[in-house]
Amino acid sequence: MSKRLSTSVLIRYAILAYWTLFWLFNLIDKVVGGAHFLWVGRDRFAQFQKYFDSVGLDSPHVANAALAFAGALEAFAFVCFATALGAEWKGHHGSARRWSFFGTLLTLGTFTFFSIGDHWFGDRFELLEHTLFWFISLASWLIFIRMKPGGTGPAAASSTTPASVPEMRFGMTGAIAAILVAVTATAIFRHNASDFPLRTAAVEAEAVGDHLYKVAFPFLGGSTVFENTLAEFKTAHPEEAIQHIYTVPNPLRLKKADALVFYIITEDKP
Repeated sequence: MSKRLSTSVLIRYAILAYWTLFWLFNLIDKVVGGAHFLWVGRDRFAQFQKYFDSVGLDSPHVANAALAFAGALEAFAFVCFATALGAEWKGHHGSARRWSFFGTLLTLGTFTFFSIGDHWFGDRFELLEHTLFWFISLASWLIFIRMKPGGTGPAAASSTTPASVPEMRFGMTGAIAAILVAVTATAIFRHNASDFPLRTAAVEAEAVGDHLYKVAFPFLGGSTVFENTLAEFKTAHPEEAIQHIYTVPNPLRLKKADALVFYIITEDKP
């Protein structure tokens, strides 16, 4: 590694590393759902079941099959890009190109599959996201094949000497990257210390009418928040008895409703 890394080599490594980590974290997200220390996963099974339930396919087997198919595509894409990254590291550039091609095909197929589902379920936000990733995947492949190994990319096509990154520029890039990583890590840990306890703390019920109270869940709030909120409400309102609890109608909780709002109806204790 004493040789100066060329611009094209850095770009090739960056593309392969990005997609390898991208699919790795997507696979972890499928396995680890919910909020954990320094990790926020999404319950993909609940998301898929909600989607299919909105079109009348409420059987959990349908959601399971769709989730398994999507997970398989992502797993194969991860294997392809990880293999391509290893081949690139060993200098087997032809093998890296082939595995990257297979990974790109799987990536395009995965986002096409998701986009079809987004059209079917009418989720325009997810459609925009998956469409952008589809084009990013295609663009990254075109850039990858244009960046020849050894610094003989388009920028150096008219030169017999590979275009290299000066040592000073490379060091400056590393310093900026280190600063960005440090700032990001600090922000994550500070956010974890200040907001993570909210996922279990009780929420104060807001009076919005006569014997009517509103409770808005915080981001990442779960069943523990619900239980602690009810316990605190009973302590704060000993003269009232909970008569009914209801949430917003089901159609309003489809699509992108990440937070929960529920209402508590009470009556005076006899």
